[in-house]
Amino acid sequence: MKKEKLTIIGTAHVSKKSVDEIKKAIYEQKPDVVAIELDKERYYCLLQEKKANEVDEKISMMKIIKKGKIGFFMAGYLLNYVQREIGERHGIKPGSEFVAAIQAAKDINAKIALIDRDVNITLQRALNKVTWREMMKFLYGIIISFFSNEDEVDVEQLKESDILDEIMEYFKDMCPNAYKVLVTERDAYLANNILNIKEDHVIAIVGAGHKKGINYYLENPTLLS
Repeated sequence: MKKEKLTIIGTAHVSKKSVDEIKKAIYEQKPDVVAIELDKERYYCLLQEKKANEVDEKISMMKIIKKGKIGFFMAGYLLNYVQREIGERHGIKPGSEFVAAIQAAKDINAKIALIDRDVNITLQRALNKVTWREMMKFLYGIIISFFSNEDEVDVEQLKESDILDEIMEYFKDMCPNAYKVLVTERDAYLANNILNIKEDHVIAIVGAGHKKGINYYLENPTLLS
């Protein structure tokens, strides 16, 4: 169902500017629904102010160990570490943009739609599809791009389309299976859930890396069937 008024805001997960942009859009537009790139598990954990890495460990540690996918756990740990480090540099916690969206939606009595796929399903699919070689390349890429970079990471610049496209293409080339599970499949899932929202006026809050893919599926809804 095509929306009469749909705004998709692509955010960085440790960006003060993203928090301000989200609050401004929600308070000014007063949408019927605020759709957020979260599943129920992560939604409740954010409300309880649990750290994302603690949640991921609780959900997935035993599955990862049983499957011998320690590299996958290492990648998740490193990603969480990188987010926390960048967030501390900018004085903001990872996930603050989602917390701001939830609070703003409640302030204007808008409905909240959780549109992301269950983290357990995403994890299981990633464990089944990502090879050890691919995971090692992923880990290497994280280490090289962050830990050996002496320049301050500019999270606002990373949201610019040209830079973001370059990063996503690099991820796609380096880890095609991980990219399919973590990006392509979820782009389609997020877009489908947005389309299934009955109300016409919607603001959707998603990671900047998903915005282009979501728009593609919204413009080509037959690909979702």
